Order: sequence, then structure tokens, then C-alpha cells
Amino acid sequence: MGEKDKTEKYLEAYNDVFADIFNVLVFEEDIIIPDSLVNAGTETIYKSKDGKLKNQLRDIQKYYNESHIQIASLGIENQSEEDKDMVIRILGYDYASYREQIINKKDGRYPVITIVLNFSEEKWSAPKSLIEVLDIPKELEGYVEDYHIKVYDIAYLPKEIRDRFKSDFKVVADFFAEKRLGTYDASKHKERIIHVEAVLEMLRVFTKDERYKEIEEIINKNLEGDVSMCKVLDEYERRGIEKGIERGIERGIEQTILNLVKNNRLSVEVACEELNISKEEFEEKMSSFNSLVKI
Repeated sequence: MGEKDKTEKYLEAYNDVFADIFNVLVFEEDIIIPDSLVNAGTETIYKSKDGKLKNQLRDIQKYYNESHIQIASLGIENQSEEDKDMVIRILGYDYASYREQIINKKDGRYPVITIVLNFSEEKWSAPKSLIEVLDIPKELEGYVEDYHIKVYDIAYLPKEIRDRFKSDFKVVADFFAEKRLGTYDASKHKERIIHVEAVLEMLRVFTKDERYKEIEEIINKNLEGDVSMCKVLDEYERRGIEKGIERGIERGIEQTILNLVKNNRLSVEVACEELNISKEEFEEKMSSFNSLVKI
């Protein structure tokens, strides 16, 4: 399981976030009650054609226990890249949930709903229906039953939809959408973040910026009151300044040593030891230094 997949699931596992995603994207009203969600197993076992038992894992699945609406289970599958067989995968997951109802000898048969969240910067162009996936001979057209999946492109959600989110998913949706447009400005996002660690972990993995991890640790230890992306930005900029100062000091020490060697006041061997580099690396740095001095 990749890091992106783990961080997506980490945030979505919270009932308030999970319910918010379905209420905004699927039902477009507050249908799902967070307190009525119960974690369901994400692993199913099946027998392959060679007779061996194999497993398949899905991302997030929750049972819904609420009398006013009967739903067997709700599921979310996260994608950072397109999968042309996504329809078949979802079909397998949903079948396993329906079969579970038969095996458990439940009186009724209730719907299973699975959605796909696309976190890439490109709109989903892979098949969304079974017929699109299959190579169907002309003679069989009209005889093959179809199956559709719902895919939501997070980076392309319009602002009016993103503004309906009440959970931390709004922070994530705004980040992906505005990052794609090149308009993201954390100082304008003052919404309170409830699940700080989960949100910052997701941003760290998708941006590959380790400062989010440092900020998370600082926030957990030192900052009081509500946390927002605006507050995170303040800490982010402070860490950037600190890193810049550190790099500046390191750069100053390096140039001082190079200058001492250039003026025959320090041996190459001692300089390599002080900078903790090889002689070949030192010669490259010295060459660059001499070029700069000439300018």
C-alpha cells in the first residue's frame, strides 16, 4: 500500500469526514449521520480459478445502522492514477457485500454504494461502465448487462460544492482544486481543522514537503487554540526562514574554507575533513568557487 493511499484512508476513516463526503458528493443533502457509521472489514476472501484462496482489499467500507434509511454499506476507493479496470474491481467489492447479506441470512436485501475519489490533477478518463471495459462482439450487443461507477475528480470540484463540506475534507478539496488552478493561498483558509495530524500527513505526502511533518509536531506540542491552514502557513513560513538561515550559515562556512585553501592557508585534506566530503567533491566545489570569484 502506497503512502498516498494510507493518508487518504487515514483521514476518510473518521466518521464525520466519511459522512460529509457522501452527503455532499452523492446525496447533496445531510442523509448520512456520522454516529450511525460502523467500520466494516476491508478484506474479502475468494477462490481463484486454480483453486487457491486469495484476498482482495478495499480502501474504506462502513456499515450504516440507521432506521430511517436502509443501506447495507458505504465504500470509498481512492485513486491517484487511473485504473481501466476500476469498474470490475468495484463490481467485485459490491458483490462481496451483497453476498455477505445472503450468507448472514438477513431478512432484507439492502443497497451497497461505492464511490471513487480521484486525487490526480487530471480528470478521470478511464471507463466508468462495464460495457466500456469489455470487448463485446456485435452479435452480443444488447445482451450484456451494464454496471456503472461514480467517480469524483477532487481537483475539479467547483467552489460552490467545496463550500458545502463541513468537515476537514473541505481543507483537502480546496487544496487540490486551488493547487491545480495555481490560486492556493493558505492565508485565506481560516476554517478550523479537527483532525490536524491526518490533514497535514496527507499534504506532506502529496506535496513531498517534509516541513508539514515538522509543523505537525510543533502544533501538537506548542500551539494552542484552533488550528487552521492560515496558522499552518505562519508556522510553515517560520520554518522556511529558519531553514534559510541554516543553509546560509552552512554556505558561509563552506566558502570560508574554500577561500582558505585558495590562499594556501589550509590543506585540501583538512578542508575535506571539515566539510565531510571526498577529494573529488572538494575539487568540484573549488572549481565552482574559483569561477564565481573571477566574475
